[in-house]
Amino acid sequence: MQLSVRIGTAAFAAALLGAWATGAGAAPFSDEPMAGSMFRWFTDSEKIGVRSFLGDCSLALFGSAVAVHWNRENVTIPAIEAPIGSPEAIDAITTASRPISGNAYQEFVKVRNEVTGVATRGPATVEYYVSSENDYLAQMIGGRLQRAVSDDQLTLTLGSSWGWDVIEPVADDDTDTGADTRTTLHLDAVATRVLTPTTIVRLGLEYNMVNGLQHNPYRNVYAGGTYVPERHPDSRQRRDAFVKLNQYLSQRSSLKLHYRFYNDSWGIDSHELAPTLSQYVTDGASMRFQYRWYSQTAADFHRDEYFTTNGVDGYRSGDYRMAALSSHLFGVAFDLDFDALAVPVQALRPLGLWFSVERYFNSNDYSANIVESGLTYRF
Repeated sequence: MQLSVRIGTAAFAAALLGAWATGAGAAPFSDEPMAGSMFRWFTDSEKIGVRSFLGDCSLALFGSAVAVHWNRENVTIPAIEAPIGSPEAIDAITTASRPISGNAYQEFVKVRNEVTGVATRGPATVEYYVSSENDYLAQMIGGRLQRAVSDDQLTLTLGSSWGWDVIEPVADDDTDTGADTRTTLHLDAVATRVLTPTTIVRLGLEYNMVNGLQHNPYRNVYAGGTYVPERHPDSRQRRDAFVKLNQYLSQRSSLKLHYRFYNDSWGIDSHELAPTLSQYVTDGASMRFQYRWYSQTAADFHRDEYFTTNGVDGYRSGDYRMAALSSHLFGVAFDLDFDALAVPVQALRPLGLWFSVERYFNSNDYSANIVESGLTYRF
């Protein structure tokens, strides 16, 4: 069995990919029985903090491989610091992205709990996900089939999931739109091909159909000389295609190259290119250098300024992720395996240590530092 303990600190940018991230975030299933835990702390330039306590375990049960992931997350939004009644305070309260019915001059804390269960038997995998907050309940069921052909040189995977969310914004807020729902249908097809003993390529297509509430029920937008609730369309089709190339190089190094094109029915097109170079320094010690470039167009209904309260065809957005955006990320990571390093103290052999630093900045004057460190113990 393997026990993994990781401790992370980060200055976190919510716009690192320029779009809302989806997925449960469970760790990949291990072929061996495994139990692990992680503590993660994020903070960004807006002083929003996120603390996560995560755990993972996997085991063989009744002929199936079973994995469970859980996460308890605390999000802290700082209190308004402007003087009471000042224009700055009024603006901050009016455009807040969280409930303001309470005391806006005190920290606001939201707690989220999530659990993911995955079971794999032969070529089939099924998954269930649930996430609960005081104003949001999300659930998802999914499955996928995998088959190897061409003497195991080609692997084909088909996957699908169905998610349904219940959204109940906190009452007594002037932007409260009332209880609502959202559903998401996801489909994907992935092909992984071994081209040579040192080259692997992966091609994939993904499709999502989202229906229901898709704007922030707590956010106001300045339109027509006043503040009105944000409103996004209730239907959105999201499509993307990607290619990943893994290439072993000489001198114990490897290159991973990732490209993704994204398009949706709201008018957003995006491109993402991410090369990663990994290099062994010695047995048990490696370094990783990465770069990511991302660029997207704005949603059809996004404007820097709305001249009427109707916005664009009745839609209004204060979400910067709906605006045109380009970003860059640079990162370096170090990984140590004490067993492969043959450290003289036998008790330290099961330990592994990693550390990474990333720098992110985008065209909307937003930047972030991301620092993570981790410790693993195998036994």
